[in-house]
Amino acid sequence: MVSIKNIKTDYKRIAIASILLIAVTLLLYLIEIFGFWGIYGEGATASRISELWYVDLILNFSPIFLVGGFLIYKIWSSYKQEEYVKYKAYLITVLILIIVYALKGQIMKIVF
Repeated sequence: MVSIKNIKTDYKRIAIASILLIAVTLLLYLIEIFGFWGIYGEGATASRISELWYVDLILNFSPIFLVGGFLIYKIWSSYKQEEYVKYKAYLITVLILIIVYALKGQIMKIVF
């Protein structure tokens, strides 16, 4: 077993992966919003449907689960292939995305 402290850190891979995956997450949010709007429209029915707890859960968490699932797969495959530099880079990228997602409300207040 290799200690994670002794593995070289690939900061370039971390930065590129973080930026791209945050952009993909935002794109998935936009696709969900336009898909929901295209299916249900703007009326009272859409308002009632959007207030359901499971619709709120799907709309808020599915993009992060998709991106997080992809990163977990990449972490697992790079660990199995003993590519520890990639393993560490993807692990740090997951931590960055979790922090960004946890601070999503504060970021939205700053931007908008």
